[in-house]
Amino acid sequence: MTDETELSPTERQLRDALARLVAKRPTHRELKQKLKANKLKITVSNVEKEAGLSNGVVKPERYPKLKEDILSAEAARKYGPVKGVFDDDIRRHPLYIKAKNDLDKAKVEIKMLKAELTSKNSKLESYKERIKEQAVRMHQMNVAMWGQIPDEKKHVELMIDVQDMGMNSNVLDFKTREKLD
Repeated sequence: MTDETELSPTERQLRDALARLVAKRPTHRELKQKLKANKLKITVSNVEKEAGLSNGVVKPERYPKLKEDILSAEAARKYGPVKGVFDDDIRRHPLYIKAKNDLDKAKVEIKMLKAELTSKNSKLESYKERIKEQAVRMHQMNVAMWGQIPDEKKHVELMIDVQDMGMNSNVLDFKTREKLD
């Protein structure tokens, strides 16, 4: 594992809790019940619970080796102990390194794409807002222009013949309307 002399008190608590879970001797009441029901898994939250600490204490950036140890312990519990091959050997393998690099690159690209999507969504919302404002201005201008037309001239010169709308043509016939005198 790691050198016990350089561990912080919190990490020491977490590592002791991990050791108890691996040895199947939890002290936490809920974890004892899970052990009796044969449903005890070695997870980060169970290690935190066994250590008597709050959720979220084990952060990968704070305790990366501990997180790896927890995952390795769960794999060993689930699939049995690894014979002949160790995690360090796997992590040094060129295929593992390449896959890890590809994964890291993909994560960075996903972050960039999400940021770009967020940016484009905000631009789209801005454009929609500007179109709404322009539509309001156009309506106000039409109302103002309509108000400038004398009342005797306010009649529509063109009407759409609604009965001819059922035709298969894409051209509408417009008919002029007689003046209303």
